[in-house]
Amino acid sequence: MFKLVDALIHKKDDRVRKEFEKWAILTYSDNSAVINEKKGADKGIDGVAYTRKSQTEVLPVMISVKSGKVNAAVIRDLRGVIGRENAACGILITRNEPTAPMRQEAKAAGQFKPENFAAFDKLQIVTVQEILDGARMNLPLREEVTKRAQKVKSENQIKMFGE
Repeated sequence: MFKLVDALIHKKDDRVRKEFEKWAILTYSDNSAVINEKKGADKGIDGVAYTRKSQTEVLPVMISVKSGKVNAAVIRDLRGVIGRENAACGILITRNEPTAPMRQEAKAAGQFKPENFAAFDKLQIVTVQEILDGARMNLPLREEVTKRAQKVKSENQIKMFGE
């Protein structure tokens, strides 16, 4: 399976690389994140999930995917995105193993403490290998991003089919 992931990553075509991002985000979030469809200047946000801070306040969870070489600067950038977007946390999904400085930088971001739930790391690093091994996003009070639409018959529909 790892060879298939690498095949997506190493394609020259940006559309195929975007498919890798989508796969990583949707698989890790169990399809409960929204993909940022922007190409290029996405401001460091490849996907967004949501979690609750309290019963009435929902905050975004910023997801960034990196297929190439990563270092502590990537973590600092994501930390800046978390602050700019007033996010509960950020998740970096990476093809490569994080370095010790990356892990230290992530720990330095501290923790997020939702009301009535245990705190969790504000900056999390997940590898593609961990996703392939079954790791999934585990945030308390995770909010679903899609809701089922209710069927509603409008006045026009009733008239059209009732005539």
